Amino acid sequence: MKYLLKFLLLIYMVALFAVKGAVPYQAVLVLLLIIAVNVFKERFFDSVYLTAVSFILISAGIWLDQSFSFLLCLPAFDLIYQKAYPALAPVLLVALYSSLNSGRFSLLLVLGICAILAYVLQKAEEKELLYKNKLDDERRLRYELEQAKAKLLNSSKDIAHLAEANERNRIAREIHDNVGHSIAGILIQLQAALKLFNRDEEKSKLILTKSIDSLSDSLTLLRNTVYNIKPQETLGVEYIKSVIDNFAFCPVDFKFYGDFSSLSPNQLEILASNIKEALTNASKHSQATKLNISIDINARHTRLYVKDNGVGCANLKEGLGISGVKERVQNMGGSVSISSDDGFLIVCLLPNENSQEVG
Repeated sequence: MKYLLKFLLLIYMVALFAVKGAVPYQAVLVLLLIIAVNVFKERFFDSVYLTAVSFILISAGIWLDQSFSFLLCLPAFDLIYQKAYPALAPVLLVALYSSLNSGRFSLLLVLGICAILAYVLQKAEEKELLYKNKLDDERRLRYELEQAKAKLLNSSKDIAHLAEANERNRIAREIHDNVGHSIAGILIQLQAALKLFNRDEEKSKLILTKSIDSLSDSLTLLRNTVYNIKPQETLGVEYIKSVIDNFAFCPVDFKFYGDFSSLSPNQLEILASNIKEALTNASKHSQATKLNISIDINARHTRLYVKDNGVGCANLKEGLGISGVKERVQNMGGSVSISSDDGFLIVCLLPNENSQEVG
């Protein structure tokens, strides 16, 4: 729009001179200089100083020919567009003088229209720049959020790996300390019994009997060690069922699809914790007579759906429980949807770790 306005004003001056026919070469030279300054200004270096040079040339042109007065719209437009409002005073004085001198006030009208147009364009450009900056900030924040999400996921994997390594070390230490020393002692006794077999059969039998008793004790110790190492909690879908079976407020219709063995212990614990929170909220607030819970596991994600037929809530206020649900899921890179319009609904979407590694 700015370029079009300037182009039309300059074309108007060229056409006006062409109609007049006999134009002093000084006026033509001034017009060419004005055109050159404005072209340089728009294409290479937009500055208030070049606007001042343009104004001086136009003033000189007015001294030669009053037709140049309409070109005062050029510096007036540029000064408003550049927010150089104090510098408008000389332009307005020259425009007023030219209008009084010629007796035509159409110049002031055109000047006012150009000034309004410049102000509107300048505000529009400011808004566009502000929008671009906000868009850039949003992209930067989204990028930082993705980085934070990736760090959280990597930290979760590192913690799981560290826990697995610690558990392996504990199992190895349990077997070494409780079973290894006992079996090593039995081996020494059996070797001694073998050496004494031909020389002292009675003593060899005594040692062999003691070794058998020690081996029996070691076998019992090995069984107890394995029993103590084995986790007491049920795993997989049985773990979820045990959580639901302990809920006695109202009947629960539980359905599941997919392979629970593909879930990591961390994902399973998040599902169980969120189900516990939903069941607790239902017993406290819902007045429900039935709950529906379903878990759908596929190659890319795990979806948890919990819905009751209770009274719901018009204005849901997030307490520590709901905040905990959201925090647990979001830390795993998932999403949560919660609604209380028709009963209470929680839908959690957890990305599967295998799909994250592929992506």
